[in-house]
Amino acid sequence: MCEVSIRCERGEFLTIVVQRRSNLDCTDYWDGNWVVVKVDVSVGGFRGSMTGDLRTDELARFLEQLVQLQVSLQGTAEFQTMEDWLSIRASGDGCGHMTFECTVRDQPGIGNTLEFLLATDQTFTRSTVAELAAVVKRFPVIGSPFA
Repeated sequence: MCEVSIRCERGEFLTIVVQRRSNLDCTDYWDGNWVVVKVDVSVGGFRGSMTGDLRTDELARFLEQLVQLQVSLQGTAEFQTMEDWLSIRASGDGCGHMTFECTVRDQPGIGNTLEFLLATDQTFTRSTVAELAAVVKRFPVIGSPFA
């Protein structure tokens, strides 16, 4: 189990806790890359947790984009689950300020929706990048979509 958090100076956060692979015996790209996660959110007056599945290739893609954003401090990095229950859009203003626009649904594609903004800066996102790199290392992408 490992986690990645997006944290703000005011104590608000979104944390993704990767618990395990969904299909432990699968070694192919399409079935082997699903992981079970728990998402914890604390923003404003809202606190909550939900569980779901997402894909390791989604995490790896987000890591690549977030690393670029951390280096350039401008542009965007986007995370979107295949089942449309969690999305994160990170934006940098070029001066070190970062904004994470987040959407969480309690059921894939159709559930109740919480949309929120996490405003932070590059000092906080360094740990987010490091944690995400650790998650991607612990749960690497299996196989290839072209195999």
